[in-house]
Amino acid sequence: MENNILSKVGNVRRQVIEDNYGWGLYVYKRANGTWFTDGEGNILNIPSMRNDISKITELTNAAKYYGDPGDGNCIFVPGLTRVSDETHSEQVDRMKQGLIPSMNDLGAWADAQKTVDVYGQEALEYDE
Repeated sequence: MENNILSKVGNVRRQVIEDNYGWGLYVYKRANGTWFTDGEGNILNIPSMRNDISKITELTNAAKYYGDPGDGNCIFVPGLTRVSDETHSEQVDRMKQGLIPSMNDLGAWADAQKTVDVYGQEALEYDE
């Protein structure tokens, strides 16, 4: 039965949606392939536009300042933003209330609007 399911999944048309955002974060990856972190799982990063040489240089210099030889790579992650502990807490609270956690999640807002268009405003109302 499992093979039958997998064969059906393999025949499904799929479309890759590329993230072509020009904004995002550069994150620093050491030459040994590990992420440069602060020991608490936070990766050294800088908000930037794609291919911003000044931000790449700034990130590399920060890695050197914190003890890396500077021979790692700056990797661009499109569409990613920093979130502070306070913002994270607010997003968790919004999610628990049944709201869209991030006010900046344009995809979630677009999906919510589609739901309203199809099912009406009452589809989004939450009764406890």
